[in-house]
Amino acid sequence: MERNSTSEAIVLTNRRWGELHRLVTLLSPTLGIFDAVAYGARKGKLAGGIEPFTIGTFYLYHNGAKNTYSITDIDPQYRVDAIRTDLRRLYTANTLAELAMRMHGGDFSELYSVLCNHVLLLSDDSVDPRRVLIQYIWKFVRIMGLEPDLTACPVCSRTFGEQEILSFNTGLHVPCCDKCADVDTGGFELALGPGARRYLILTRTLSDHDSVLVELSETATLRLVGYMIRYVTNILGGPLRSLAGGVLQGTMQ
Repeated sequence: MERNSTSEAIVLTNRRWGELHRLVTLLSPTLGIFDAVAYGARKGKLAGGIEPFTIGTFYLYHNGAKNTYSITDIDPQYRVDAIRTDLRRLYTANTLAELAMRMHGGDFSELYSVLCNHVLLLSDDSVDPRRVLIQYIWKFVRIMGLEPDLTACPVCSRTFGEQEILSFNTGLHVPCCDKCADVDTGGFELALGPGARRYLILTRTLSDHDSVLVELSETATLRLVGYMIRYVTNILGGPLRSLAGGVLQGTMQ
């Protein structure tokens, strides 16, 4: 088996590893999510290529006996430095990366494409980061195989009315009619209004770039950000660390 290989990847996070090294978590379309040690990267030539959200070609050494990877070189294609100078975009990018690391099943190749596209969209000052977050979560749910049917109740199969407000079934992790909802879904916390439903139906067939350009009112944007965050944390079974303390929600105002 070849010990040296190359792979396209995006850096999700990195952390200190010993005195001089960094442990880098990468998402690759072929290798999935894995850790690789960047030896000497705290001050060496690799330091600039292992910053979170860097996209490029990574040259790897695989130790088959220990099933570990190390990074020998990097050819960065995008460094997206603009994200790190804007708190809203930085917290949003951290949330996208954390969601990727917590994905339960799904196609890593598709996740890689969607994540890279949305990280690059975050680096564009003309794009609202809140719509990037909404659309990433919407596509993330689809990649996990849990995309809901927003035209009919998945429990009783009744077609939704055009102006119907959808409730939620936390057991199935899906929007549903009021009669099929859980009793303890928290009132309107997971209620999906008709306007938001039309927006999600419309953007589901658009490209990553085109979907974030579809306009939303300020009120609708704030409501849908909150809804999508609660929706995906219900699926994952717990809160996201990147959302601890409501920091992201605060920067989204």
